Amino acid sequence: MKVTGIIAEYNPFHQGHAYHLSRARELTGADRVLVVMGGNFMQRGEPAIIDKYTRTEMALRNGADLVLELPAASATGSAEYFAEGAVELLDASGVVNELCFGSELGELEPLEKAAELLLEEPEDYQELLRAELKKGKTFPEARETALSAFLPEQSLLASPNNILAIEYIKALKRRKSSIRPLTIQRLGSYHGEDGQPAGAPHTVSGNLPESFASASTIRCQLHTLEKQIVTSCEQPAFGSLMTALAKELPPSSFGLLKDVLLADRLVQAEDFSLPLHYRLMQAKEPLEFSVYLDVSEELSRRIYSLRQEFTGWNAFLDLVRTRQYTRSRVSRALLHILLDIRQEEVLPPTHLRVLGFRREASDLLSEIKKKSRLPLITKAAGHPELSEEIRISSLYHLGNSYNELSRPLVIL
Repeated sequence: MKVTGIIAEYNPFHQGHAYHLSRARELTGADRVLVVMGGNFMQRGEPAIIDKYTRTEMALRNGADLVLELPAASATGSAEYFAEGAVELLDASGVVNELCFGSELGELEPLEKAAELLLEEPEDYQELLRAELKKGKTFPEARETALSAFLPEQSLLASPNNILAIEYIKALKRRKSSIRPLTIQRLGSYHGEDGQPAGAPHTVSGNLPESFASASTIRCQLHTLEKQIVTSCEQPAFGSLMTALAKELPPSSFGLLKDVLLADRLVQAEDFSLPLHYRLMQAKEPLEFSVYLDVSEELSRRIYSLRQEFTGWNAFLDLVRTRQYTRSRVSRALLHILLDIRQEEVLPPTHLRVLGFRREASDLLSEIKKKSRLPLITKAAGHPELSEEIRISSLYHLGNSYNELSRPLVIL
């Protein structure tokens, strides 16, 4: 059995994701596609706009055979932590032959060269990095400048999917994995630092699609629709927006998303403003937040000093962010404070947790049970190692009658 792995968030699942799944299967000749997906909170330090089980169903209806959950500490971490955790799950499964990921570049060789350089960190690279940091550049800026001195033909670290691609390759090389990396050029715009689309869409010729809307563009559309619902679903603008949205999603994803939207179950960061504010106001001293993942002592002091001015999640992000601390870095820091994810909790995964699978792919589950280095979990009840994930899911569903222990798998 040939198995291709994909690492994703599907926040939400759109046409670009469907293309990626289809193209990955086509290029690798895979019999099965295994997806490692972030749960209810995302790598940019935000809640998923729809819950993990709905997103799992979207993936299974559009080409995935099995979806495993990436633990929250990895799913909400920096690109390096995110990649490390996800690659470890794929590698530990014992069944994955290739890891297929999108990148703005779409060429593997330069990404591999960058990964090797960043893993080895030769002395001349380190000297250049230190020199750039002394000039007052942020670490990502300094690293990009230092890397470009060695690979001048590519601006590899200027685009988010290139960064993740390099981290995936680093993670594979670090553990000497037998999984072969494969990249597909990302079609469409990517999100900028503020979460809005940035950069011009890639255009391609031939029989490939021209571009896809990014997940951040679709989330913006959904929030606009959510506001329209408050007024009236009968407004002409609402129908036009829904028609536009339907073009960006596979029909099954659109149907599921429409149900969530009309049931008023979309989730956004502002929904967690009250519990975050309460948590911030509990602090007794300026360095108290530095125990949390992504929170340095300096950032802890800044958050502590500004907490009295808290009016909402997004407003506080804009208040705390600086040139050194980007909006996404601050958002991850605040999310880790809220979720009580501490520095020491980013550990190698201890299990493979199944969110859903297709019945016809049950042979993949059987194969994983035989070959995996880690236990395969299909039921939350009776597994104390899932206690943190259950607690975090309960927070995501705050105010709703929800029990993660009794939630069945998505089986199609």
